[in-house]
Amino acid sequence: MSTIVVGMGMVIAMGSGSEPGERKERQRTRRPASVARPCASAAREECAGFFAANGISTPSTLFDTLSDTYYFAKNRAGQFVWGNRLLQEQHALADVKDILGKTDHDFFRRDIADRIRADDLAVMETGVTVKNKLEVIDGGNGELTWLFTTKAPIRNREGAIVGIEGFSRDARRSQDTIAPFHEFKACIEYVQEHLTENISIDHLAKLSCMSLSTFERKFKEHFSLTPKQYVLHMKVHEACRLLPGANSIARVALATGFGGQSYFTKQFRSIVGITPKQYQLALAAGRAGNAPSFHRKGNHVEAS
Repeated sequence: MSTIVVGMGMVIAMGSGSEPGERKERQRTRRPASVARPCASAAREECAGFFAANGISTPSTLFDTLSDTYYFAKNRAGQFVWGNRLLQEQHALADVKDILGKTDHDFFRRDIADRIRADDLAVMETGVTVKNKLEVIDGGNGELTWLFTTKAPIRNREGAIVGIEGFSRDARRSQDTIAPFHEFKACIEYVQEHLTENISIDHLAKLSCMSLSTFERKFKEHFSLTPKQYVLHMKVHEACRLLPGANSIARVALATGFGGQSYFTKQFRSIVGITPKQYQLALAAGRAGNAPSFHRKGNHVEAS
């Protein structure tokens, strides 16, 4: 049995009989494939004509020169209608046009893609631009990508919202995002070296030769996070590195300076969107090719 992927990540199973007398049944089973390919092709062509159909200019080719920033544009259905060359390289596509018609579900684990889709829908429903939101994207192998993402609605010639576009800056590629000025270099290095400890924000301010109020104000201006939030994100980042090979979540909590497991779980879920245990299960299932999806029930996130 084989499968093909069409549309919004939908999988169509295809089977064939093994006896000569089942030829008609084989032909009947194969017909969905011949139908699915034109459907995918039609979706791609529709996405290629998205900007012209809505009477708006196509994105500048200068976006292809960006070395640390992914540019993307999607229609209301969540299908990509544009992507720059760095986005193509990130998803191992042969050509930039190969992203047309695809969705985030074609590239990310389901719970991550669902979270991205929810953010996109919120921007399209409210029409409010989201600026410099820190996102944590897991590639499925325990390797995290930290992105500063800005999203804005795309409007057609009549002013109606027809999609979303945005930039995601890779924090590892962009040193000016992580350390915009030398005045923060000492405190950032201190945070990295003392993640397991109770880090004093007042001490970080002194390392940067600033008063506490000035330090907190400037830090948030440059990082879009308060110093406490930044320290929390770095601790969670380290926890994500340790969790794949850990036998005890409680030990990871201690190793990253969170102390108790319940507090660690609460903070981890606030950043990553799922609990540490669900994160471990998702990684294991991803390696097995059967990643679970997660849904919210009340104040809890559950696997399904």
